Amino acid sequence: MTRKQSGFSLLELLIVLIVLLVISGVILRVINLAGQRSASEQAKLDMFQEAREFMDQMSRDLRQAGYPSPRNLDPSVFTENPFINDDHAAAGLVKVDGTDLWFEGDMDGHGEVSVVRYHLDTSTTNGCPCLRRSQVAKIDGDPLTGQAAEEYQIEVQGVQNTAVFSAYTNGVAQSLPLDTTTSGGITIANIDTVQGVLTLKASNLDPETRKKPVTTLVTTVRLNNCSQAAIGSKTS
Repeated sequence: MTRKQSGFSLLELLIVLIVLLVISGVILRVINLAGQRSASEQAKLDMFQEAREFMDQMSRDLRQAGYPSPRNLDPSVFTENPFINDDHAAAGLVKVDGTDLWFEGDMDGHGEVSVVRYHLDTSTTNGCPCLRRSQVAKIDGDPLTGQAAEEYQIEVQGVQNTAVFSAYTNGVAQSLPLDTTTSGGITIANIDTVQGVLTLKASNLDPETRKKPVTTLVTTVRLNNCSQAAIGSKTS
């Protein structure tokens, strides 16, 4: 006597296989989306951290601008006249416009004056548009026209601004550009506050919006030291 043995039909197996494939596809899609989201969030975090570090660097530099001034030194050490042309003394702010910020100061606390220049490079090559920074030792010569060539390094990429820097005197925005030759240096010597506004775009698309995230940071620095652009005109 034989008994019938029941089992799965081919159709039932196909249905189960299709259901498993659909579930696996959904799981893989969720995993892939989570990976994209993680990469996007990491890119935004890196972008914000890079911008924050740049702003902190600029703030630290500006607080050293103008130190040491001729008032801090024995006049016998100077070989140049006017004193702001001497490599022992920092001229303070030298040039300010929307894309450039130049100043002199003892950046490292070693008693040596450096020429620091920030520049917004709006080109689209070599990782730009970007913000660049140069720091070289000061030499005897005019702070605006007589210093060594810049040695720029890229500090921040993905910059969207057409202008980054602005300057204020007693809360009043100054018309830019300004430098040590404008109005005999008095206008730039009276600047007491410098502001930087930085807008960055991430390199990766957000998986939900399909757009590259954008963030904006603002830093405002009150200058500590005296500018020698015009003798006797203070910046603080």
